[in-house]
Amino acid sequence: MMNKSVVFSLLLLVGFLSPATAQIQEKINWERFLSRNDLVFDSLSTKWEEGAFLGNGLLGIMVYRENPNTLRFDLGRTDVVDHVEGINPSIGRARLPIGRFLMEVKGTIKNIRLRLDLLKAELAGTITTDKGIINLNAVVAATKDVVILNTQTIHNEKLVNWRWKPEPALSPYLSLGRDSASKYPSNPPGVIVKEKDISFNHQPLRAGGGYTTAWKEIKTGNIGSLLITVSSTYPNDNSMELAKKELITINASSISEITAAHRAHWLKFYQKSFISVPDARLESFWWIQQYKMASATRIGAYPIDLMGPWYKATPWPKYWWNLNIQLTYYPFFSSNHQELVKPLLKMIDDNIGNLAKNAPQPYQYNSAALGRSGPYTMTSGIKVLKGNDSTSASAASMELGNLTWLLHVYYQAYEHTMDKRLIKSLYPVLTKAINYYLNIMEKQSDGKYHLPYTYSPEYPKGVTRDANYDLSLFRWGLNTLLHIHKVLGLKDPLAVRWQDAVNNLTPYPQDKLGYRIGRDADFSISHRHYSHLLQVYPIYEVNWDQQENRELIQRSLKQWENNNAAWRGYSYTGSGSIYAMMGNGNKTHQLLNEMMKGKFSIKPNTMYLEAGPVIETPLSAVTTMNEMLLQSWNKTISVFPAVPDAWRDVSFNDLSAKGAFLISASRKNGITRFIKVKSMAGSLCLIKTGWKSNIKAIGKREFKISPQQDGVLKLDLKAGEEIILYSGQKPLDFILEPIKSDGQNYWGLK
Repeated sequence: MMNKSVVFSLLLLVGFLSPATAQIQEKINWERFLSRNDLVFDSLSTKWEEGAFLGNGLLGIMVYRENPNTLRFDLGRTDVVDHVEGINPSIGRARLPIGRFLMEVKGTIKNIRLRLDLLKAELAGTITTDKGIINLNAVVAATKDVVILNTQTIHNEKLVNWRWKPEPALSPYLSLGRDSASKYPSNPPGVIVKEKDISFNHQPLRAGGGYTTAWKEIKTGNIGSLLITVSSTYPNDNSMELAKKELITINASSISEITAAHRAHWLKFYQKSFISVPDARLESFWWIQQYKMASATRIGAYPIDLMGPWYKATPWPKYWWNLNIQLTYYPFFSSNHQELVKPLLKMIDDNIGNLAKNAPQPYQYNSAALGRSGPYTMTSGIKVLKGNDSTSASAASMELGNLTWLLHVYYQAYEHTMDKRLIKSLYPVLTKAINYYLNIMEKQSDGKYHLPYTYSPEYPKGVTRDANYDLSLFRWGLNTLLHIHKVLGLKDPLAVRWQDAVNNLTPYPQDKLGYRIGRDADFSISHRHYSHLLQVYPIYEVNWDQQENRELIQRSLKQWENNNAAWRGYSYTGSGSIYAMMGNGNKTHQLLNEMMKGKFSIKPNTMYLEAGPVIETPLSAVTTMNEMLLQSWNKTISVFPAVPDAWRDVSFNDLSAKGAFLISASRKNGITRFIKVKSMAGSLCLIKTGWKSNIKAIGKREFKISPQQDGVLKLDLKAGEEIILYSGQKPLDFILEPIKSDGQNYWGLK
């Protein structure tokens, strides 16, 4: 190991570069750049997954056809749920449908030309009929919970007729025939009333609360605006009053003010991070997912479930905790949108009591758990008990690791901000989650602690002792608690027990095929979920830096890939991320492209469906793409660690790395031109640049750069400081700009 520190004299001090020019120049024309990533609809079908979607983090619409001559605008709001206790949460606590507005025109629709403008977060274009043209502009306002549908008619088309079509407040689990609706008391029917120029559809709920859809039209000549809002309240039902308050002050002149604030909001959002790659379809996909993230959640809203605010009848009208919500939220961190994770963290903080009640009664005094799926209250029990009885509970109720995996997401919020307030909040609930494991582990004759029968999601024969799913999360939780304990300077008597468990926990079960599902279950059946590989990804406890584990990682991954009949979308992103960790960007790129085709493929509007919407799959592809450009694990940041050979030119700005660093970089003709590192918290900065030697630095002072092992550099950045690195001859400029594109818009419906 090299221990000699190298101090680079700043070029700006000797006159080669002035402080004013020692900065990265962002040459991004946002309007022009994002327009090449817009969704373009040269037609609309009658399919949800081929429609145009808009949202403001709480309220959403999906636009497609009701029939060949009518457009439909489906409404969704993430907190429109039922609140019935004591029955299947797919029924009693399910997401509920609201209804849709139908755009009825005078003539026969001949063609549709619409564009979902990402920069403005607006849908605009024309509907041409045999009578004339309707110009349409649709917005779900970012700063006010209102949908604005503007129309202008030309020639012989009259003002469009908007027809409201409500849906009954019935769980989709019932409407799809998954259970008998006759067993359950139905909600009262909705009531439509009108006060002056505002119409209301008020839907009371039998368990308390209710929701109201309200709308009004503003017409001037051939120009019209339909204004819509949805309000939801619980346990009191004052939703009608709130809906009225939302609409009553809006008039023709204020629409432009709302729209201007909306556009400013979205521009600010996009400018928090940037990537551009030479694969135009994947680049557009990435930007559309950024749009989707901020359309699906915001501070003060519910966390994202499987559909977000774009309601569709589904057998999964609640939260899924054994992979879906975790994969949904990982991309927010590396994309530098940690603010959008706050609703998830709040839901965990608010429901620690319910999480404790999810554990069996003997363990509730000090433990917490979370079953496979459940409502926003996080009530979902499990039944794992001490001992070797595997017949006392269903497999679904034996998923012990779900809460701990969710808390791994929580911990990412700390790692990307280094805000100690987050680990202070995390500490008590993580302690309870790990206490459950401590309560049921047993030291056996080999001197190691072992776990009883649990279930490894979603393996067909996954009930096993020492499940790798649980061992990986248990070990991560123990190590994380010990780290938090040290960082916060605590004196928790449990720390001794945590260290003992870490030192004596049984190794991960493996065989000639690689990692097993667990002690009693090998990996020999096709399996979409990588629950047996979490120690490799996303935990990275077993990783590519460990030469002794490389063959085992490859063997395990090959066995999973060779048995891919049951693979679904996120199988491609998960395996792609493991290949990215291995530095194999060509394989990662291949897997992402394979995910875009086949029976279970990404849909034309970038949504993803199986039996119902599952939003985590396209969002997880963002994580994988980010990991091609930037990785941060094992306390080290790696820049361009898995760029495929075909990507000769790549640029990104302000992607987030663990330790609270913002990283920017540019690559031209296969060579990294420069890297900018900004420290937000003053953490230890270890970075792999890919350069072999002759590394120089530019900043506002002299920086000490200390070479470490394996091409790692140690930078002495303090909080708020940034540095630009380059190798060899100084570039003439430090410009971040979009990569040239083929000019096609790949997403939408053509």
